[in-house]
Amino acid sequence: MKNHTTKPMIVFGDIHGLSHWKKVVAENPKCRFLFLGDYLDPYSDISHNILIENLKEIIQLKKERGDEVILLIGNHDLHYIYLNIYPCTRFDDEIEEAAHALFSENRTLFQFAFQENKHIFTHAGISEKWFFDDFGGDPNKNIAEQFNNPDRDQLPALFRRGALRGGDRSLTGGILWADIDELNEPLPGYTQIVGHNRVEKIFKRTANNGEIIFCDCLHLRHVLSYSRCIFAMKF
Repeated sequence: MKNHTTKPMIVFGDIHGLSHWKKVVAENPKCRFLFLGDYLDPYSDISHNILIENLKEIIQLKKERGDEVILLIGNHDLHYIYLNIYPCTRFDDEIEEAAHALFSENRTLFQFAFQENKHIFTHAGISEKWFFDDFGGDPNKNIAEQFNNPDRDQLPALFRRGALRGGDRSLTGGILWADIDELNEPLPGYTQIVGHNRVEKIFKRTANNGEIIFCDCLHLRHVLSYSRCIFAMKF
């Protein structure tokens, strides 16, 4: 069996219909690839056919490459996966049926979090307060596994919007919604790699004995290269 963890990994920030990932994949055949979610709901004018086809190609890449491709879920994916969830901005009811079918048919290919040692990948990030007080997490267990296999009573916290993203003013956002200003005290002891918050370049915040690397800048052709060290890469 191949040891996939020995391969370097390239991390893509929020896709939002962009096809930039294809060039990176083609030029780095020996790498693994991790997508931080938000595959639809573009900021720019992208046709419905191209949006759906782009998501299909990402899913096909996962099917072809298996564990060498990790697909995370973002907040802009939730409202196509779970139709009873209140939609966020740029939700498109004209692609709802096709997007829901794609996610439903391939739901096992997507996950909420990924972890290697002390590096944790989620769409939006983990604050210490949210993890302990809201989600009820156990620091002695694998963090990503807790998110990927939550108890029923943990789901509301997992999907929660905080005050800075339109939720209740007393709440902190979960791993799909956390705002950059809700992550001033990240989960200690870990390096997190997240998207969700658009940035001009990849940068690292160190606080609370933890680190968060923000890399939602695929729209500016920046991706993150991760192996034994982590560094930004522009293509």
